[in-house]
Amino acid sequence: MTIKPTPSIDASDAMATEAVRAWQDLLAVTPTNVRHAVADVVRDGAETLTEEFYDRMMRSERATPFLDQERVQKRLRASLQRWMTELFEVEADLEQSIRRQIEVGEVHARIRLPIDLIPAGIRILKRGIRRRIDFAPLDPSDRLLALVYVSDLLHLADGLMNQAYFHDAQDVVRNDEAYRLVTQKRSASLERARQRAALSEWAEELLLSVWAASPPRAFARLRDSEFGIWLHHKGTILFDGSEDFHSLLESIDTMDNALLPRLIDAAQDRQRTDAAIVAIKQLLDLIRFKLNELFDRAGSQDDGLDIETRLPDRRYLPAILANVMRTHHDSGRPCCLLLVEVQLPAFKGLTASGTRSRLLQVAATTLIDCSRTSDHLFRFDEQRFLMIAVECDRSKATQLANGIAEELRNVLQAGNIQGSWTPVQTAIAVGIAEYDRHPDYQYLIQRAESALAEATSGNSRARIAFA
Repeated sequence: MTIKPTPSIDASDAMATEAVRAWQDLLAVTPTNVRHAVADVVRDGAETLTEEFYDRMMRSERATPFLDQERVQKRLRASLQRWMTELFEVEADLEQSIRRQIEVGEVHARIRLPIDLIPAGIRILKRGIRRRIDFAPLDPSDRLLALVYVSDLLHLADGLMNQAYFHDAQDVVRNDEAYRLVTQKRSASLERARQRAALSEWAEELLLSVWAASPPRAFARLRDSEFGIWLHHKGTILFDGSEDFHSLLESIDTMDNALLPRLIDAAQDRQRTDAAIVAIKQLLDLIRFKLNELFDRAGSQDDGLDIETRLPDRRYLPAILANVMRTHHDSGRPCCLLLVEVQLPAFKGLTASGTRSRLLQVAATTLIDCSRTSDHLFRFDEQRFLMIAVECDRSKATQLANGIAEELRNVLQAGNIQGSWTPVQTAIAVGIAEYDRHPDYQYLIQRAESALAEATSGNSRARIAFA
């Protein structure tokens, strides 16, 4: 029996190193003919095993949200078949197989798959493979070795996926908390007045609509106002889903589904209209009070922001983007990612670094001004920024991208560079990806990067492309 030598893996990677040792031990006690027989069983039955797997998993209420999309199912079916055949392949590269299990575990963590579904899926596959081994051309002693081999190898894969899952999940939790603390500091100092103003603006528009000449058939919902959208997205992070926060959401629901219909029903009746307005005013006062209470509690240290632009770093993306995707998946509303690249010229001289930093700071400030209060903005990398435009469809995203590109170009070209008003020739490119309900946030980011690559391939100075 020929066993491949132990691959070179970084000694600091204890998880992979231990897996190599255990995997090698299993291969050493399993004859080659048995491994070949098992590989043939898995390869020949991969399609049927996959059908059995998804038939069972789709019966789980907690599993179906990750499997109900036709596109996802097609991708996962092919991935599962490939994963099974590669796992049991006799001549497979050991290091690559181990890395593959770790990668699968990290994906499961990113999409927040319930951890108990992983061993449940392994058990389904194990039963299916073991049933088929009963018909493999093996003598009784080798058949027993094959059954042990299948069970141990699937346990090894399961253990690697679970370890990777927990490691990645811990990182997500830490980044989630860190981003919340950053948002608390920035939002507590900046957003209180803005959101109170947004709430007052909605109330003023409501009163103007009430006293319009013709009786209205409907009023603008508070949930759909700038304040309502901000609260459902950034408020969730800022106020950490506290009991008072949920009480505030219930007050908005009462406003939209009880008091506004009551106001419509009271049309042409001055006494009933006045009574409805009094009830609305009382609820608005309560909402303002609750909002002030929540802001008073929200405060923390200013930590974790990008030093150059004072924007959140991209390491917070796993926390915030996963939260945004869950919210939009539940509501069915559209959402877009805008990846903005500011292509700066090469500066020479001793002040080049400071010039570049000033331009990036101007770009960050401009992006903040162009974004809505409910959107999220990150420093993505060297000259790129990522905006999460919540409740924004393809059409609105295009308008937003056009406005950003135009404003950035105008502001940067008129900047004070190296102490003199020298125009800076910059090119702006924007890649847009609309959330398509795929559960892995990395997939959405990759689509935005692909769109940006397409946008940067053009010749115009302001380029926009969709994934």
